[in-house]
Amino acid sequence: MKLTGAVITGSAVGTTQIGRARAATHHGITFDRVVDAVADLGCDPKGNADVSSKVKSALDGKTLVEFPSGTYHWDESVTLDTDRIGIRGKSDDVLFTFPKGYNEFFINGSCDRALYENFDVDVRPENTATGIRVASERGFHIENIEHIGRGTADSKDVTRCWQLRVNDPNATGVVKNFVAKKGSAWAHYKGGDGRVGISVYGGEGTVKVIDCHLEEFGNNGIYASRSHSAVQVEGGTYRNNNVCGIRFSGKGSYVDGATIEVDPSKYSGPRTMEDDSFKLRGIVIEQGNSDTGGFDDAGAKVRNTDITIQDNPTTGQAISMWTGGRTLTISDTKIVFNNNGAPAIYREGKTSQGSHSASSGARWLHMDTVQITGAAAEGPTILAEEANKTKIKNCYIEQTGNGRQGIALPNSQSSLVQNSVIDVNAKAVDIDTTTGQLKNIRHSGKPLPKNIGASSPTPNSPKKAANKVSKSTPNTDTPSNDQNVLEQAIESFIDTLL
Repeated sequence: MKLTGAVITGSAVGTTQIGRARAATHHGITFDRVVDAVADLGCDPKGNADVSSKVKSALDGKTLVEFPSGTYHWDESVTLDTDRIGIRGKSDDVLFTFPKGYNEFFINGSCDRALYENFDVDVRPENTATGIRVASERGFHIENIEHIGRGTADSKDVTRCWQLRVNDPNATGVVKNFVAKKGSAWAHYKGGDGRVGISVYGGEGTVKVIDCHLEEFGNNGIYASRSHSAVQVEGGTYRNNNVCGIRFSGKGSYVDGATIEVDPSKYSGPRTMEDDSFKLRGIVIEQGNSDTGGFDDAGAKVRNTDITIQDNPTTGQAISMWTGGRTLTISDTKIVFNNNGAPAIYREGKTSQGSHSASSGARWLHMDTVQITGAAAEGPTILAEEANKTKIKNCYIEQTGNGRQGIALPNSQSSLVQNSVIDVNAKAVDIDTTTGQLKNIRHSGKPLPKNIGASSPTPNSPKKAANKVSKSTPNTDTPSNDQNVLEQAIESFIDTLL
């Protein structure tokens, strides 16, 4: 079942008719010919015969293969190095099946551009996991695809749903309405080779992930921190994924309007391997490493997002900036955090993490209009270590558990906490007052307006502009005059709430 039901889009443009072949354009990708998998290639729509060799014979770099309603069985992996690759269902009831024990990409493609649209992938047979690799020069479009079943395999290396790459820095790849609700088993990290939902590895182009739904993966829902690409996650649901729901890095990358959750009551998979590399988080910020050309530039953002951490069986955070991560701006976001002893937001200090070193340069955390509520006890709610020039403004923090602290900024010089409510049962703010500043901190007051978080309209919509105070959070440590005016307006706005 696709996220968009039976509506098939793509703005196809038919041209010359040559038998059953015709040219067409879908999502900006043009193919010289379109062939029908059944009528032209002789594929069995009842799933009784292998289609892989027939499909491979048609994918010549210029041809789009369309599948009519039916079930199609793949026995082999198709490896390609070509111009354009196109696989598209003609309706919303196209199903690809695989033999028991299948654990490899069923399409392993290097190409200029690629299109995958309107089909389901059946991984219900025991010990079965598969996916598609897209190593593109100038982008791809992936839409309306669902993995049905739990993708697990006895192998130490489990095939990812998607491994994606865009090399051209001016090109874009899009993944839209991809669904995998039983990705694998949530603790099957397997030394970093457990199953990933969407992996972005290498490349420099933009990758947009729009309205996807990823749950229960053992090795990240989205794993996009090993790339210089701008990875832009818009909307979607990311629930109960090991390591984290969304893992990304820096400049041009953001999460906007997502719903992220950890809640064991909503997990239906096996409870095995939980004693090894098992930690459930919402978001992780981590820059690339030497394998992908070094650290990505700073500039990651999270906005208009809802994160709920409920009865987490691990000590995972809602948002974690690892030692290799650079900067992060969080705005217009709501977090419900019920995980005793763990910070809701954690900026790790300059420490080693296995073979990965700490990032250099700016390492600050900026928060503006962020609400954190819940009943967590003990430890700080926000912990930012060695994060000079951290700024936390216009926020609401309420944690009702015993011994819970508010904000701790150890070894974070020239930091600022301003215009915020911090309602906790222990120390509200721990800051170096010789270089840092506290301004207008209160210990009780009203929560932030309801029109923040993932349920709010998109950032640039007229409705949102009318319903909330406009503000800007640029990546600069020196506010402009316009910023000062806006900050004064925000202060007045906060005063009306308290």
